[in-house]
Amino acid sequence: MKVLKSLRRSMPNIPGWHTNRKIVVIESDDWGSIRMPSKKVYDKLLQDGYNVDQLSYERYDSLASEEDLSALFDTLTSIKNQREQHPVITANTVVANPDFEKIAASGFSEYFYEPFIKTLTQYPHHTHAFALWKEGIEQQIFHPQFHAREHLNVARWMRDLQQNIPAARLAFEHKTISLSSLITPNNKNAYMDSFDYDTEVESILLNTILTDGLQLFESLFGYPSKSFIASCYIWSKELEIKLQKCGVDFIQGMAVQTIPTLNHGNVYTHNYHYTGQKNRLEQIYLVRNCFFEPSENIAFDWVNDCMNRIKIAFRWGKPAIISTHRLNFIGNIDPTNRDRNLKLFANLLKTILHFYPDVEFMTSDQLGSVIASNTKV
Repeated sequence: MKVLKSLRRSMPNIPGWHTNRKIVVIESDDWGSIRMPSKKVYDKLLQDGYNVDQLSYERYDSLASEEDLSALFDTLTSIKNQREQHPVITANTVVANPDFEKIAASGFSEYFYEPFIKTLTQYPHHTHAFALWKEGIEQQIFHPQFHAREHLNVARWMRDLQQNIPAARLAFEHKTISLSSLITPNNKNAYMDSFDYDTEVESILLNTILTDGLQLFESLFGYPSKSFIASCYIWSKELEIKLQKCGVDFIQGMAVQTIPTLNHGNVYTHNYHYTGQKNRLEQIYLVRNCFFEPSENIAFDWVNDCMNRIKIAFRWGKPAIISTHRLNFIGNIDPTNRDRNLKLFANLLKTILHFYPDVEFMTSDQLGSVIASNTKV
């Protein structure tokens, strides 16, 4: 069994770009996006019979508070490699959230959004959170890249709100997008799949959403995003064209890309990718091969599993690209979640340094640039 597991984990590391350098990239999705608004809302939904304690994203995930950011940054700055370099998080960022008040005022006839920095001001312990983002950027431990304008399938969400779907309206009333009760055969990702579509009109709308989002990203951070990762790993070949026109050279993701099909509902096709692979537009794919997601299963040994995957990646001459979503570092709903996971995260980083003192910490776009300038495979 161990041999088969090692073989399965080795397969994605065989093709593509190789290097003798020990490169670690830490990719973390969902920064800036709303999820569970507060402990008060969580408790109310639980009391009303909604199983929000059964899905980790509903149980733990929320906008990062000042305390969350400070604790994460303290962990990162406590660790250095031989080059005096701290680990850096590629913070894949959602730059906007729905403007619930304006949508309600329109009678659900129109969609409106607000920059996530405005959303932060509506949360009790988040007033100075964006200032901390900027500090993290300046210290080169927190590097935003583009995830989506909003972590939301706007067309499907608005359609269900207009049709007065009870669960959609309930979530809306609590100023959240999604509840697990909204997961149905026709809504498998509960509106979180930003770049999925069913019709040509919806597909065209995504071009506008993407352009708006990338422009807002640059206005917020003062630089364009060179990399992108699609929410729920669903995006089309046509979206890659728009990304390329907007200056996105590197596409983060898993080994499997899920591609929507027009007028076929839940019918998808799939493409398979590997790190260093180029598409017809010369964009480079960066594929995750290591995982640190302790909020998903607190009984699992994530540190040991992630280290085993890192060792396999380095054995094959591949960078270790670690997936770790924002919820792992959030204590706004349950402080134990953040505190427990940061100890594990620090342990993981120290273990990496123990085995590989020459490790290089990079952002996703830095890795993409290294691959682009060195085509050796």
